[in-house]
Amino acid sequence: MLWRDDRGHIVAFNMVHRSGTEGWMGPLAVRTEFQGSGIGKEIVTRGVQWLKDQGASVIGLETMPRTMDNIGFYSRQGFSPGRLTITSTLEATYDDAPAKLMSRFSPAARDAALTECRALVQRLLPGYDYSREILLTGELALGDTVLLYQGDRIIGFALAHTSPLVEGRTREELRVLKLVLEDESRFDSLIHAIADFARRSGTRRLALRLQGEFLEPFRRVIALGGHIRWTDLRMSLSGFDEKRPAAGLVLSNWEI
Repeated sequence: MLWRDDRGHIVAFNMVHRSGTEGWMGPLAVRTEFQGSGIGKEIVTRGVQWLKDQGASVIGLETMPRTMDNIGFYSRQGFSPGRLTITSTLEATYDDAPAKLMSRFSPAARDAALTECRALVQRLLPGYDYSREILLTGELALGDTVLLYQGDRIIGFALAHTSPLVEGRTREELRVLKLVLEDESRFDSLIHAIADFARRSGTRRLALRLQGEFLEPFRRVIALGGHIRWTDLRMSLSGFDEKRPAAGLVLSNWEI
């Protein structure tokens, strides 16, 4: 969403995202000289209304935990602070076998894998759907989807971007945007596959953002040599709180 001044220059923007019934906002910003004029409230209100109109049952955002002004501002818009998202990095390393990547499949096999991934997410968190992000990642060559199989059945996947966030920068970090597992005990297997993809794609490390409620995966990241880099505070709109799967693991990055 864009707001412009009378000369057509951008005054503010709000990037609003919806993955099935999961909705979130960010980044969003208002030009310095327009701050304090009510535009900040308007861009958040408009984003929330769009998500409601689209049928989102979860509406959230992330902000830096020490930015008191931001937390106060979002709280006045109806958002409540939740848990921290902890970003950690792991070194890229080769696995025993190359990771299975959706981009390497034939078109028919790719469609079948996408259908399986959608069904897996639906079983764990009904209403959530990461198909659009998976398709766009492939179409725009931003990264790939790492697939974890048990026999001939997909039991987990990770959507990861290798493209730098800033144009012209070297490729240093693979970013995991979505991670879904039917069985949390297979967490290490999927992390090894992601690390292999990172290494083979010429990326030095992978970055994983873990919500604070998933304590065992966090402990596994530390045991695997993870380094804590930064934290973000997750906030949800009242009545549109984030869901947690009854079984398995679903990690969703509320940051580009």
